[in-house]
Amino acid sequence: MEKRFSGKGVLVTGAGSGIGRAIAVRFAREDAMVGVNYHQNTEGAKKTLEMIVAEGGEGMLLPADVRQSRAVEDMVDTLVEKFRSLDVLVNNSGIGSSTSPDRVHEISEEDWDRVMAVNLKGCMLTSKAVLKYFMKQRSGSIINISSIRGLLGNPVLASYCASKGGEVTLTKEMALDYASYNIRVNCICPGFIDTEMFRVYLSKQEDPRGARDTFSKMALLDRIGRPEEIASVCAFLASDAASFITGVALPVDGGYTANGVREIQ
Repeated sequence: MEKRFSGKGVLVTGAGSGIGRAIAVRFAREDAMVGVNYHQNTEGAKKTLEMIVAEGGEGMLLPADVRQSRAVEDMVDTLVEKFRSLDVLVNNSGIGSSTSPDRVHEISEEDWDRVMAVNLKGCMLTSKAVLKYFMKQRSGSIINISSIRGLLGNPVLASYCASKGGEVTLTKEMALDYASYNIRVNCICPGFIDTEMFRVYLSKQEDPRGARDTFSKMALLDRIGRPEEIASVCAFLASDAASFITGVALPVDGGYTANGVREIQ
């Protein structure tokens, strides 16, 4: 595999499992030094670091709650102190449905604030902490992991759709503000991806296998995506091969958003 990130520092938030883990490992395979952020999933983050080391890469664990500005600032400063380099930020931290029904007339204010704080405020705070380095060196790449739900609505996902839609438009706004510093800001909008979180969701359905088949058929390619497929797109957007790409919200969804909602036969 090509080593496009030799000597470069990369920070991946929410890297203890799923898409975040796949992204961290992919950058390690391409010789990046990877900061593995996590909040509560300590064992998952340790596993991610083990996988990075197994790839011959260098990494470090960076526990921090992305909702807390001081914790985020300390995390970024710690990474820079160790790696002496920071070139890529992947804002992947995110949470799903609330404990209360996620419709505007039912959701609790506490649940709404919690989802928005992790998914959107966390993206902003981590970007803010990293930008002080990127602006000084006049280079850098920020990639926000949003969702197809940031592009299309979905029943009973009010806070999630709002937060992920906010990530999409924040991406475009930051691309405008920081292009003059040679900082590129892009967004990936994954479709249905075979992560631990997705499998837990399926296990709670009355017919888990049938539910999986239904989600597969929603994509034009008739399957669920793999975390590694999101990771490969992320690595491309962070690389010099994508040097003329900024302000993009890219669906990686097997064609789901190309057809809106596909009719299931």
